[in-house]
Amino acid sequence: MTLLSNHSLSGNVVDAIYDTAKTIMPQNSNVILFGSRARGDNKEDSDWDLLILLDKEKADILDHDKYTYPFWELGWKTNSMIHPILYTKRDWEKRKGDNFYENIQNEGIVIC
Repeated sequence: MTLLSNHSLSGNVVDAIYDTAKTIMPQNSNVILFGSRARGDNKEDSDWDLLILLDKEKADILDHDKYTYPFWELGWKTNSMIHPILYTKRDWEKRKGDNFYENIQNEGIVIC
């Protein structure tokens, strides 16, 4: 994965995602951009795929409300398709070795 600060990705939407992440995310959690936007092979109307990793034992429905909904709402405000998915770090590590995990490890951009 690459840190956002070491990447050339910029623009209003990525700035808004960064600002939202810094505002709502708890300490030791991460927001990672993946998919075509992270790879740089996106089209103008491509969506923004976000992986949200929480540093806790188990995610609950309130976590989805607190940490994914603000990104959906941001998409509506910016006329962009933002698709957040949420995992605990523990559950995410259980996916190690599958293609989805490896693609994000190789191509993901850590927003925060």
